[in-house]
Amino acid sequence: MKISFQKQTQPTIPELLFCWRLQIITDSPTNLTDIFIPELFFDFFWVQEGEIFYRDSRQNRNSTLPKECLKALHTDRLDLTLQTPLTLFGARFTLPFAELFWQKEMPANCFLPFNWLRERPSDLKTFTQQIITTVEQNKVKKTIAPMLHPTLAETDWLAAYSPRHKRRLYKTVFGLSRKEIQAIQNMHIFLGQTCDFGAQMPRIVEYVSDDSFYDQPHLNNAFKKLTGLAPLAYFEATSILQDNLMAVSYNELPGDYDRM
Repeated sequence: MKISFQKQTQPTIPELLFCWRLQIITDSPTNLTDIFIPELFFDFFWVQEGEIFYRDSRQNRNSTLPKECLKALHTDRLDLTLQTPLTLFGARFTLPFAELFWQKEMPANCFLPFNWLRERPSDLKTFTQQIITTVEQNKVKKTIAPMLHPTLAETDWLAAYSPRHKRRLYKTVFGLSRKEIQAIQNMHIFLGQTCDFGAQMPRIVEYVSDDSFYDQPHLNNAFKKLTGLAPLAYFEATSILQDNLMAVSYNELPGDYDRM
């Protein structure tokens, strides 16, 4: 099996962290199991070759990933089946992208079918240019100012609203509550501090941040609630797609961002 991953950054749109291309080549058609845990990124996918099937804890059946779709924020692990040979293009957006998204409300725990590509791109550069064009032509400003700082602390104007109004804004803009966003952030702060996603066999170390978790049992419970797995079991599972995305994301995030 041969796996290649390419990425391209583009500063034109700050909310677009990078675009990427994943290719998996096998000697014969193969189904590979893969997992995808919750993250605070929105991902646009274009399946050029092959197919991807997914199942999450809310479903009782497998579904086929649309050829073009936007992955909303998820609060549960996704179980993926990658059908090879696979060529997959994607665009990874940071959380503030939701404040520019042109749909009235951002749902959660779903894939939104979209036709963002006017024609089949021939390479990663062309794909990136088409994504930028689509976002630039459609983006809207949903709020009068950014809702969150890069650390995910609330900005002053948002903090001034009543708890009820803030709950409505979080659900409308991001699809998740403040509590759900914080839980995902805490998990990735831990992963970002303790994991080497560039290694072939990433390993967990004995480290727990007092800012995010009280102790090891607290970490284990919070991690399992989001992923259905204990931390060590997570590292034993296969995650080709997300491990590549995490490795680049943790390096590309500006220094004032917390792990997302």
